[in-house]
Amino acid sequence: MKRGVQAAILAVTAVILTGAASEMTVAEFLAGMKKAETLGPAALLSSDVRALRAESDRVREMYVADIARQKKAGGKMHSCPPVSDRPKMTGEELRTYLTSLPPAAQKQPFRLAVYNLMKKKFPCK
Repeated sequence: MKRGVQAAILAVTAVILTGAASEMTVAEFLAGMKKAETLGPAALLSSDVRALRAESDRVREMYVADIARQKKAGGKMHSCPPVSDRPKMTGEELRTYLTSLPPAAQKQPFRLAVYNLMKKKFPCK
């Protein structure tokens, strides 16, 4: 019985660690966008589109939290989005940036690419 509980804990831990460590890459995000385009209006019901949306929302929340933390600390800022509003970006703007990345850069995490885009779009003066 004790071994069974230990095995279950190890299995759950492995799943949690694997899930936390695996981030969507730019290439995976672009592939998901491309697949969604082929679905037409049915894309709105697709689990792939929900996954893209969830990843976008997760990265946006991380970015907003990081910027807020940097402002509070008073140190060097990563980027300087408008103070009065949450940073906004169109889907086409994101697609254009992601597709402009060379193949090697498309292997990077989607999060890193978004952060780089925000740095480019909202540089600190």
